[in-house]
Amino acid sequence: MEFSISNVHTQATAYTVTKAIADQVVHKCPGLFLADSEQRLPNFAVTLNPDGHGGVRNDGTGTLTLTAAIGERFLELYNRGNITITVNGRQLMFHPSERTVDASLEMKLERAPFIDPDIEQERQRKILMFQDRFCVSKVQIGTFYRRNNAGPRDSRAFSIEWEMDLTRRSMAWLKFEYDHRLMRIEMGDPATESLRHDIVVKFHSISKMALGCEFGEHYVCFDLVTPPVFQKEEMHRPEDRNYNTRYRHRVGELCPGHGAVALYAHHLRIVLRDDVDRYGRDVLCNFRSFCVEAGIRPLIRDVQIVASMERFFDTSNLLPVRRWLRGLGENWRVAFQIEALLNNGTAHTRDVLGLGPRIDELVRRHGSIAGEVMRYFAEAAAHRPTVQPLQECFEAILQRQHRRRPLTAPDGRFFCHHVTFTPTQILLEGPNIIQSNRVIREYKGYEDYFLRVSFRDEGHLQYRWTRDVDGETFLRERVGKVLKEGFCLAGRRFAFLAYSSSALRTHTVWFVSPFQHPTKGLVTAESIRTSLGNFEGVIDSPSKYGARMAQAFTATDSSVKLHQSQWSEMSDIKQNGILFTDGVGTISQGLATLIWQTLREGDSDNVSNAVQPSAIRFLGYKGMVAVDPLLEGIHMRLRPSMRKFDVQGRGYAEIEIASAFGKPKPASLNRPLVMVLEDRGVSIQAFLELQEQAVSNTRRADESLPMFVDLLEKHKLCKDFWVPDILRRLNNLEFELNSNQMQLPLNTPFLSRLRSYAINHVLRGIKYRARIPIPESYMLPGVADEGPAYVNRRNNVYCLPQGKIFVCIQKSGDSEPTWLSGPCTISRSPVMHPGDVQCVEAIGRPPTNSLFAKLKNVVVFPAQGTQSLPNSPAGGDLDGDMYEVVQYRQLLNLRPHEPAAYPPARPFTLNRPSTVNDVCDFIVDYINSDVVGLVSDKHITIAGKQRLTAIKDGTLDPTCLRLAELHSQAVDYPKNGRKVRIYDLPRALVPFKPDWHQTEQPEQSRNLKADYYLSSRALGYLYRNIELEQLPDGSHPGTGSGRNEAISNGLRERVQDELQGYRPSTDQSWEDIASVYAGYQQELIYISTTYSLSKAALSEEELVIGTILANFTNGGYKKDRVYAMKESLSFLLRATREALVGELCEGQTEEIRGQLARAWKAWTYTLDTQRASNETGNSQFGSHSFGLIALGLVLECLTRMGSLAL
Repeated sequence: MEFSISNVHTQATAYTVTKAIADQVVHKCPGLFLADSEQRLPNFAVTLNPDGHGGVRNDGTGTLTLTAAIGERFLELYNRGNITITVNGRQLMFHPSERTVDASLEMKLERAPFIDPDIEQERQRKILMFQDRFCVSKVQIGTFYRRNNAGPRDSRAFSIEWEMDLTRRSMAWLKFEYDHRLMRIEMGDPATESLRHDIVVKFHSISKMALGCEFGEHYVCFDLVTPPVFQKEEMHRPEDRNYNTRYRHRVGELCPGHGAVALYAHHLRIVLRDDVDRYGRDVLCNFRSFCVEAGIRPLIRDVQIVASMERFFDTSNLLPVRRWLRGLGENWRVAFQIEALLNNGTAHTRDVLGLGPRIDELVRRHGSIAGEVMRYFAEAAAHRPTVQPLQECFEAILQRQHRRRPLTAPDGRFFCHHVTFTPTQILLEGPNIIQSNRVIREYKGYEDYFLRVSFRDEGHLQYRWTRDVDGETFLRERVGKVLKEGFCLAGRRFAFLAYSSSALRTHTVWFVSPFQHPTKGLVTAESIRTSLGNFEGVIDSPSKYGARMAQAFTATDSSVKLHQSQWSEMSDIKQNGILFTDGVGTISQGLATLIWQTLREGDSDNVSNAVQPSAIRFLGYKGMVAVDPLLEGIHMRLRPSMRKFDVQGRGYAEIEIASAFGKPKPASLNRPLVMVLEDRGVSIQAFLELQEQAVSNTRRADESLPMFVDLLEKHKLCKDFWVPDILRRLNNLEFELNSNQMQLPLNTPFLSRLRSYAINHVLRGIKYRARIPIPESYMLPGVADEGPAYVNRRNNVYCLPQGKIFVCIQKSGDSEPTWLSGPCTISRSPVMHPGDVQCVEAIGRPPTNSLFAKLKNVVVFPAQGTQSLPNSPAGGDLDGDMYEVVQYRQLLNLRPHEPAAYPPARPFTLNRPSTVNDVCDFIVDYINSDVVGLVSDKHITIAGKQRLTAIKDGTLDPTCLRLAELHSQAVDYPKNGRKVRIYDLPRALVPFKPDWHQTEQPEQSRNLKADYYLSSRALGYLYRNIELEQLPDGSHPGTGSGRNEAISNGLRERVQDELQGYRPSTDQSWEDIASVYAGYQQELIYISTTYSLSKAALSEEELVIGTILANFTNGGYKKDRVYAMKESLSFLLRATREALVGELCEGQTEEIRGQLARAWKAWTYTLDTQRASNETGNSQFGSHSFGLIALGLVLECLTRMGSLAL
């Protein structure tokens, strides 16, 4: 509803009028429109008519637009005389307008939150300021380097590898795009050119900037974390709305000359044209003020950066490197690292060629470890101080590595090289330890011929385009060409092989280089694919063809082999056209125990309490298997719904374990779940109570060792370092954090920092992701009740009724299981649709005639009825999906809502058999159309607006329901090839986001007030309810080994008693402790730098906890890096423990006494190292965590010998 406004003071602005209407009437609380602060603030819009003289004054009139309901109420109250609004001493007059409100404005007022006019005014001020531009004279692409004669205080120089002088031809302007947080350099003269090229520098990609003047040129040097984005566009587009709206095209180079060096040089230097008349002051001062206003980090000013054309990466310098790499032959790992030095921007060609003689000598003299030495060197060189020459870094690494024995991958793991293609770069990493798969195990010993290849935007971000950018054409040229034609790397030619389903979600695939195998002959990508199986059933669908091959590349652990007589296929359970056993089969108890024992060899858990369901891959089958008590011997029964393709001619086949479920996982809230539960009737107070309980439990970790141990175990922190077991055992020895006179002090400086980091990690999850533990709730794999399969063959078999579930929980150490009974909810992440949370009832203790009575730590679903219960939450199935089972009373009283019912999409098919090139085209399409994360973000942001009613807003909003459907379609895209187009997604109603959407490091932005609004949804209250403390500085640990001495004093007598009369055996030669420590330290440093998400290495505390605290734009990439980091750490810890004591023994044997002696020696060595470090002030990275390894081994040996309680 629209009102005309009159009697407006001519100097008033739309912002002052808006603020007056809000504060004096519409948002006054309690007031005429708001009864309490929990209500949504009514949205409205104010415009003032200009006075016609071109100034900033208004002509005394304007319009007020309200929603229909609020407008009618406003008119009624105004006519009664209940509304009086004064601005600048004048009382505003309102009259209903006869004009129809614009539909888009009406929708915005109905659905979008009200934005404080101060926020909007500040944003508009910035946008207006940034309309001014800077004239650019020169654009130069190059690299920073240190001159040979540079002193330690001298700045780096800049080598210009490519240049465009815009004073001779063309023209260029630099402008700030505040809304998109970037600078854009537009190059092109509309009078003489038809194409314009853009260089886009995102604010977050700027590490440093240097401003200076040289030979009268005002320059800005950008030290960039990631290369700029390059685009081109037509400058003379038709004025036609039907003309292609994607007028900008992503490119990898500005011209062929730039393309020749873009792979190696990405830093930027520009020369600005000075114009005092235009700017009113020095152009660099003006540029600097723009940067400050935009919130870019502090600049380095008045730094002289010498610029010259060194031509490090022209053909004359690159050709000698190529010839050298080809000459390395079988030393491919060395050649890979040399490529990494250049491709990753660590060194230039002259530096690398200068190292040639020393690297060749390394290969000749130490061939077996040369690749490993170069691996450490490449990573150390990338993170060396800028003043350290490359040669000096190499010699330092060489000196440390000569004493080391090479690392050997354990069974089920291998060292894998990784390549990432970005629009301009080919980044190399590794080799790093990863889990193996069926194909890699088949070609053991030839792992270096396989590569994991990722396709990412600059900065490891997912490719994502704005609506005006044509990225698809670029992807077909960049990614499609690599997939179809392959590439050369370090003297080898690699071709596309296949992908795994999980890797495809991260835009990662497998490549292979042909090799000669002693029994299989010449192995190529084609020969490997042919050996996988028969794909005729899906060959006409590229997406399904790729997905079926992906099964062989799923990361799995090998277990036991079955003869073809030991497995069979049985029918699926179906009723009324509903499939109840989608993806689940059964195994006998004997086979389950055999598999479990194979996987858990050496594990201290009680095997009798272990769970036997597992997610498997077997020949062409995939899914879950659970124990069927009626199956005898060693046998497995699979179903047609598990068979994805046929594999013929295998007498024996291995069961591969993709996931084994040993313990129940705790269930937690998350942002989408909170949003849905709030819309289904859960009060904000219920969430706040849960959060406050979680925060209180977390902060109490500072109070005592048991509380700290509880925090670590609940959140699976420090597990690989055995910290929870160490602290529990020390607590049994009367050690305590806040000790009394009867206890021993334990709070070492490192332990204190470790505790602070752990608390911070958990609280950040609660604040920024609403990751709040839910009491009495679990996350469990789902299986089907097998009762209906036996109904016609056995009498009196119990079958779960529709709407009922069975859950039995038994944690490690529990003497008796717990059966869930009564009302509960079942859900499956990601929760998008309001019906993704369903109310069910747990039956409690199982009937004696049920087939699931002995199943523990799973949720058993009924296999009869009118709907599939596991399919109801977010379209789940039983091939390994995890379900949240919640019994917490305050989250159970939900308004009913039917589950989503999306008709299955028919797979995209061709009218001919698919080829590998078709699969490659599908991968390109998938990368271009992978909008799962974008849809999720839009869904929760739109759902997060303030609610008008409990019926139609939030996740119940029609837009959100449509987004939930699109999300389901996007998730299934890898299987059916039916994509979601980004252009089908709704636009944001306002250019602001709710406050809970802020980055994890809000201090990085200076403009939060102009970017976010206070959310009145539950997520907003939860976000604002937590304040995080500053993390302690770990760079200066200080002295504090005295507490470690207390640990030694508390253990020394026990150790000496156990070692009394012990004489070391001369039969076994152990590696020197100092050498073990040096190797551990070097690998830990490598891990800390390799998996860091910034230029700063990970702290020792982060590594011990098993997390990366730095924020990253792409949450999925960060999650993958944390997982890879933990894999590398797990391998390092296992190798270090074996180097120290070997495989731990049991009982009172001489072997375990020897192991105790070695572990104690390692512990005392750690104390000596820390003591020397404190005296010299030189921090020893890794000494604290190495001490944990040694201490954990000491306590484990004492426990196994019976000297300590478990």
